[in-house]
Amino acid sequence: MKRKAAVQTRKPRADSSRNRQLLIDASKAGFSEVGVNVSLEEIARRANVGIGTLYRHFPSREAIVEAVYRREVEQLAEAAPQLLETSRAGEALHKWMHLSSTSLPLSA
Repeated sequence: MKRKAAVQTRKPRADSSRNRQLLIDASKAGFSEVGVNVSLEEIARRANVGIGTLYRHFPSREAIVEAVYRREVEQLAEAAPQLLETSRAGEALHKWMHLSSTSLPLSA
């Protein structure tokens, strides 16, 4: 009788989740101030974590850029219905466009 290995998905530890969020926040700030070529060491320093922690969460520069971009797009998508609930359509669109122009600072 063959047994299939049970795939268990554990919830990340609280400190791991916190470190990941710190790294994403620090990356966004670094991208805004320096550009996508900000050093990974600088990102880790800004997040107050070691470089090993950065690489544990994001094995490459592309992975951290993607994580920041993905979070920004998710926040923009979540903002649209909220803005429509609190503002008239034209005003909501204007506010959303302003958010989108300030949310994705991934220029080189």
